[in-house]
Amino acid sequence: MERVKATIIGAGAVGTAIARELSEEYPGEIFVVEKNQSPRGENQSSRNSGVVHAGVYYNRDTEPQRAKFCVEGNRLMYEFCDRYKVPCKAVGKLIVATNEEEDKTLDEYLQRAVNNGVPGVRKITGDEAKKMEPNVNACSALHLPTSGIVDPVEFVDRLRGTAVGNGANFLYSTGVVDVAAKDDCFDIKVKTSDGQHYSFESSILVNAAGLFSDEVAKMINPENTFEINPLRGEAMKFYKTRRPTIGMAGMNVYPAPYFYTAADGTRRRTVGVHLTPTFDENGEIGKTVTVGPGLVPKVGREDYSSSLPLNFFHDRVVKFFPDLQSDDLELHQAGILAQLKGKSIQADFVIEPDKKYPNAIQLVGIDSPGLTSSLAIAKYVRTLIKELCIS
Repeated sequence: MERVKATIIGAGAVGTAIARELSEEYPGEIFVVEKNQSPRGENQSSRNSGVVHAGVYYNRDTEPQRAKFCVEGNRLMYEFCDRYKVPCKAVGKLIVATNEEEDKTLDEYLQRAVNNGVPGVRKITGDEAKKMEPNVNACSALHLPTSGIVDPVEFVDRLRGTAVGNGANFLYSTGVVDVAAKDDCFDIKVKTSDGQHYSFESSILVNAAGLFSDEVAKMINPENTFEINPLRGEAMKFYKTRRPTIGMAGMNVYPAPYFYTAADGTRRRTVGVHLTPTFDENGEIGKTVTVGPGLVPKVGREDYSSSLPLNFFHDRVVKFFPDLQSDDLELHQAGILAQLKGKSIQADFVIEPDKKYPNAIQLVGIDSPGLTSSLAIAKYVRTLIKELCIS
């Protein structure tokens, strides 16, 4: 039976970034198994707003992995995209307050940003915010200069190209149907989309299966109790050239964060429905601005339908972007977040060796800021494997 050094299940941004790292460590000895047929990240990695987060949202005491990897990943993202010519730009972000209560929330997140080591963040007045984005209404704002946007599809594609250059093998249209642990490896059984079955052995196994990471975790070790609560994020868009009063300079504009009750009954934080610029076909900031996400719980893992009305989005942004009208909006896309079921306000990423089989690395609940964090997560997984002396 064929045997490889390491197998990664899942070829989204995180899985492909890990493939790139491990293919440098073990050139020609990496398999990446992906059930989708496209090499360009068909689930979370392509269905998101493409924001490069700065790292302001995450409490380093309760979410240390999110806090650390977002800030580190932000820097690595810009370095990678500059080197490999991926459309990516630090357009900056305004997190705006429209009343006194929201202004106090900004103070909390300013301190969090400082604690996390987010560079350049500062609180500004509403007038200063208006100089940056003239059509935005705010009494105060946080300005995060290291926030930006990236073309996530091109990013994943370049990651794959660098991994393939190191000899990594990507098996698309191939789903894992069984994993059996042996003394020093795993017997992995897969099935292709045309019905063919085959098996191979892998010394190291990395679960980066995103929306299906809980199912893969149980294949590896049935004692795992991880559970993904799929959360659909729907988005609209408008054209900033439609009227001068809805034109934008090209920054990310977010409301002050707030909390909601999730489908599992836990309190969760949301960054809110926000405005995000996009790239045109030439890789420049274009005329389209996305508005989202609107969150819909209790959905299927691949239910990309849209159910929220236009006024849902309009009502959530009009207080800080007052001249937008409902009929300016049209459907953009929907994506599913792989939100980990948990009891805390915000569950942290799970990135750890399996408790029973340490030569399997479990990555579960990697939702936002997973795209921004992907390169930092990949470096951490490579280090984990080396520290565990997995050979």
